[in-house]
Amino acid sequence: MKKMRVIAFAVIFAVSFIGCENTVQKNEGHKEQTKAVSFPENCRKTVENVTFELDVTVEADLEKNPPVTAKAQMQKVNVDKAFQLFYSSIKDFETYEYDGEDEYGKKIKTGTYVSPDETTLSYGPVSSQFCYMKMDLLPYIRNAFVLETGDGCNAGLYSTKSQLAFMTRSKAFETVKSALKELELEMDYDCTGYALDYRTLQSQEYHEDIEGNIDRAAYKKQWAVSDECYYFCISQKYRGLPLYHVYCSIFTDVADANAPVQAVVSEQGTELLEIEKVFAFSDEKETASLLPFDDIIKTVADKYNQVLGNLTYKMTEAGLYYYVDLSSGAGVYETKPVWIFKGTEINGKEEKEIQVIVDAQTGKEIVP
Repeated sequence: MKKMRVIAFAVIFAVSFIGCENTVQKNEGHKEQTKAVSFPENCRKTVENVTFELDVTVEADLEKNPPVTAKAQMQKVNVDKAFQLFYSSIKDFETYEYDGEDEYGKKIKTGTYVSPDETTLSYGPVSSQFCYMKMDLLPYIRNAFVLETGDGCNAGLYSTKSQLAFMTRSKAFETVKSALKELELEMDYDCTGYALDYRTLQSQEYHEDIEGNIDRAAYKKQWAVSDECYYFCISQKYRGLPLYHVYCSIFTDVADANAPVQAVVSEQGTELLEIEKVFAFSDEKETASLLPFDDIIKTVADKYNQVLGNLTYKMTEAGLYYYVDLSSGAGVYETKPVWIFKGTEINGKEEKEIQVIVDAQTGKEIVP
């Protein structure tokens, strides 16, 4: 990984929060940052057409882990170990090889293995990209459990706390962690695990044909307790904060549907392990000087108050993240702290979810 110079300097965070309540003060003792960091616990204010009714989430202990900028590179899946773990017992399969280009712009070979029952394993072209899936249960799961935001999303119907009969959720997650370790991927993480019980799966299953009509022939003939499984959405963390990057270079929303690691574990074992991008970070880093939170609020308010018409906006979430800027290089990427706001655009009776990303150092909006 390319080295970067370490610039030592003292950073002062002078913060005034007009209209933001319950300011918390934290004293810095870490060598990377010698002055205090302040941020509000919540913000309740209206700026013209934009209302802020939100709690401010900062998951990290900024006293122990002061904000920094750093370089990131993708971790590399050990494909040989992945094949041994998931595919060594499969004797009959087809092999497909493709020419691809990795994150450094280098031409490489990427591959997919497909068995007669359509159990597949694929890797590349980028270093951490990998997918293993079995196709007996998974197609039914994907038509009964919908993570993607929108009218069809039903993830809220499935518990993120309860245990399924075949295995505790912690034991099921150990299966996933063990697989990631075997593939030589290491990371700090946040995880949401959905318990997919068969009764809810049965009630939510929905299939359409190519013309958009209900496809009765595609429905599972019978659901049973043996079909139950856990669906895990795993997001990476860096220095105690959640890590954000654009999923598959297309999907910009912070959501479980865009978690870079997703897995399904049933009574029969791993049904799915899908890895999009997992990063490693340089040891050398520079201290980041964060702007007062009111400067960040101003950026969000200014963005929407410039929009013509009768639209109004309500921001309901704000959190501090690290952002891996995939547009900043080829294989080696800039990583920096950002604020991510989520809320709603209101147009009469119509509402639309919105997200805004603001550079925590410059106060400028980031459009991924």
